[in-house]
Amino acid sequence: MGEFKKRIKNTIKNKKGYTLLGFILISTFITYFILYLIFGASYFMKRNDMENVAYKKLDRALVQGQFDNSLQQELVDELESQGFNSSDLEIIITPTYAGDSYDSTYVSRGDEIELKVIYKKPHKFYLLNMAVPESKFWIGEKASGMSEKW
Repeated sequence: MGEFKKRIKNTIKNKKGYTLLGFILISTFITYFILYLIFGASYFMKRNDMENVAYKKLDRALVQGQFDNSLQQELVDELESQGFNSSDLEIIITPTYAGDSYDSTYVSRGDEIELKVIYKKPHKFYLLNMAVPESKFWIGEKASGMSEKW
């Protein structure tokens, strides 16, 4: 180890060390920038996955006039297959009678059904952005549409 320290000191003394130090500093920033791009792209890909699943299930709910239990379970199952943990998912359906377990209640034609899906676990992108609150990196989707049930 002593030999290594001597070589570093000699490199800095003969002014070749500035190039080495510059390389170390610049490579650190470049690595951070590349990781930022990779994690940012991953974050937006996960958001896109959730958006696609949420809109697909909402379209079926709009035709049926309600978000029945089987459709809610399909939503959770498909999100789990996309890599979302079901224990961290929060699903909110408004109006409340659109998401109940009774087949006799449904949203009449022209009224709005709203679906909110929130994954309450921050994405890894948060690790590079610790200056903002953790909840800013929860992946979520809010979708709404008008019921088509007669």
